[in-house]
Amino acid sequence: MTKDAVEYLIGWVAKKYRKKYPELGSTTYVLGNTCHDYTLPTWVQHLSYGGLIVPSSNFKNLILRCEKLFIKFTKGQIPTGRYIVKQLTNKIYNRVITDDKNKILIQTYIKQRIIIRMKYFNQNLTSMQKIKKSKMRLQRLNKLRKTIT
Repeated sequence: MTKDAVEYLIGWVAKKYRKKYPELGSTTYVLGNTCHDYTLPTWVQHLSYGGLIVPSSNFKNLILRCEKLFIKFTKGQIPTGRYIVKQLTNKIYNRVITDDKNKILIQTYIKQRIIIRMKYFNQNLTSMQKIKKSKMRLQRLNKLRKTIT
């Protein structure tokens, strides 16, 4: 996932637990347009009309570390077995130094991240199957050409 997509997902987690932990982030409406350094806005700022959550820097850094560990542990695959979310959460939580309250936040992030990866693989599965079929057809045609000549 791109950094902007990860930030969007972090904002979603922050919004989900906003009432319980208000320090996780603030709405884009509250932040306003205070940044005039002529840089491109983030994806969240570009999409938002004031209802999206921009995560706090501490929370964002925590989840970005978790994202790196998620990529390291999953190696681009979907983990198999039972209690995958719980196992990955415990692995990542033990490597990241943080408060106990953040464990549920990390677990929610990991769960959504696995769901996103599953959807991505399912969407690309059909296109990969089509590519594989076309390669097989091409190989058959090449075999047929060799036998004819």
